[in-house]
Amino acid sequence: MKNLLAFAAVLLIAGSVLAQGMQGGQGQRRPMYDQSAVVTISGTIQKVETMSGRMGNFHMVQLVVKDSSGTVTVNVGPSTYLDEQKISFKEGDAAVVTGARMQFRGNDVIMAAKIVTGGKTITLRDDSGRPLWFRGGMK
Repeated sequence: MKNLLAFAAVLLIAGSVLAQGMQGGQGQRRPMYDQSAVVTISGTIQKVETMSGRMGNFHMVQLVVKDSSGTVTVNVGPSTYLDEQKISFKEGDAAVVTGARMQFRGNDVIMAAKIVTGGKTITLRDDSGRPLWFRGGMK
């Protein structure tokens, strides 16, 4: 019985530690994609940025899009996924972006789910918000 109680205590502590690791700075869990915050904006691509991932083995693409209310950063996805989908982004092109408007690393961004530009549509996330590039893993 003592072993069972000790095992239960270890599980409780481990669960608490794991939950804290998934929380944001104020003790609240940070969703990576918030379905309740989905918006669609239309604007012009002002800037295309590529940033190295944490391990440096992949590059994430971000767009700065100007719409009628100002500019917004759009987190798109890894450049390898975009290359596989045969889509690229150019400054000055019109774009329609659908995604969740949220805070990411202290900045207001849109986590893109779908982008229409240059006569092409790229779908980046499934209906639940899960990135499509995770299905086959990162290359």
